[in-house]
Amino acid sequence: MTQFEFVLVFVSIVVAFAVTDILANWGEQIRLRHHIRHYRLHTAWSVLLLFVMMQVWWSLWQLSERTGWTFPEYLALVAPFLTLALMAYILTPKLDEPGKDIRSHYFDNSRWFFSLGAFYLLSWAFFSYVVIGKPIDEPGSPYRFAGIMLMLVLASWRNERVHMVTLVLAYLLMAAWLAAVVI
Repeated sequence: MTQFEFVLVFVSIVVAFAVTDILANWGEQIRLRHHIRHYRLHTAWSVLLLFVMMQVWWSLWQLSERTGWTFPEYLALVAPFLTLALMAYILTPKLDEPGKDIRSHYFDNSRWFFSLGAFYLLSWAFFSYVVIGKPIDEPGSPYRFAGIMLMLVLASWRNERVHMVTLVLAYLLMAAWLAAVVI
């Protein structure tokens, strides 16, 4: 087993738990659809979060040739994934009460969810710049900075219209980032 494979095992387990939270919640919402109040904004964020987790996990392949991992580098790699897993857990409501209002759950937890979103982007930036050695002015930096600003706006405001507009901006930002940096 290479060091990369060893490092990737824990990250993969964390991602699997987070993906399971989201997918299990979607299944529960479908199963209990007649007893709960859905909220499209919540669903759209869970779709985006799932996509981010899959894309970031996939991007780790670029590290497959890296050797000589230190424990601080390992922690810097794991921190963003632990943050995404916590975000998934916070976003997915327990559907144990009849008539569960997912809109209320979304706004009750939005400050934590989006603050963690900003932390995720900061921790991924730290990993990229400090551990991998990417330059601060690399092509992904403006997108990361814009994402942090969007997360902080969403953590601060509980206005549905602000959240709707910012969600659209987040999807556009993700698409622009993918077009500019990944594809």
